[in-house]
Amino acid sequence: MATREELEALGIEVIDSCTHPQTVAMSYEIAGKGLYVLGDKKDSRFPHVFPESVLIAPVGNLWDEGGWWHLQDMMLYSTQAGYPISLHEMRDTSPLPSQAIGLMRWQAAMFARDAGIEWVLMVDNDVMLEKDTLVRLLAHDRPVVFPLIHDLLQEYPPEVTPISFPRLEPGNGLIPVRWAVMSVMLFNTRVFNSLDSMAWWGNDHHFGQCLNYLGHKIYVDTDTVVPVTSGPTRGASLEYDAYWEARRTFDHRLKHEQRDRRPPPDFDPETDDGWLDEHGCYFAVKNEKK
Repeated sequence: MATREELEALGIEVIDSCTHPQTVAMSYEIAGKGLYVLGDKKDSRFPHVFPESVLIAPVGNLWDEGGWWHLQDMMLYSTQAGYPISLHEMRDTSPLPSQAIGLMRWQAAMFARDAGIEWVLMVDNDVMLEKDTLVRLLAHDRPVVFPLIHDLLQEYPPEVTPISFPRLEPGNGLIPVRWAVMSVMLFNTRVFNSLDSMAWWGNDHHFGQCLNYLGHKIYVDTDTVVPVTSGPTRGASLEYDAYWEARRTFDHRLKHEQRDRRPPPDFDPETDDGWLDEHGCYFAVKNEKK
């Protein structure tokens, strides 16, 4: 395992790939190579030495407006509640668009399990998390628990299978279901010891079936409601021309669009928690000036 000093002596730039300043997990990426060097500093460690450690694993990094700062504020709130939190964004490394999301979710699962982290929260880039979302889900201490997803557009896709979308009403506590929308998911990583990799490919109902087969129920916390900007979708429900137009739009975003990491509206670095780095990227950390 190469150290940072050895890599820099070879002229290889080493950058910090864990983006949250308060993280206790540290990893380094060889720029442009996609390779990771872990634990090359005396104070670097994965959070598996702590109970209740959580990895936040965003599925991609094409954030819808507001998604990033909602995530950051939730991380600060959870850290202040006593949870060891780390962040690792999953990147699209799939050559085929139909496999991208499943591959990123599987990578997140294996990364969290192999690092010895106890919990992993997978989050899509169109989710507007509340500050207490993670803390509320962790309080249930269930192997698989999702919040209740609220689609802001209310544009549910046409039904393409006999399986109807599970419509749950808020305020009814914790409810076991056969399947649920996978926009936000909290897992105890022990679940991944027996979950086959192929479970991550397919639709939300297929994933629920794979968990059911292993004896796991998906619990939905209907008291914890999380808005999403675009809502659940199925590519197969789109007409041919509409599908390929959506595909071209996404490919253009992936290649050319800047990641939206702006701070909350009216953010004041002098009086509010949080700070901006030299690139204008917002991080939610405690403001020592206050």
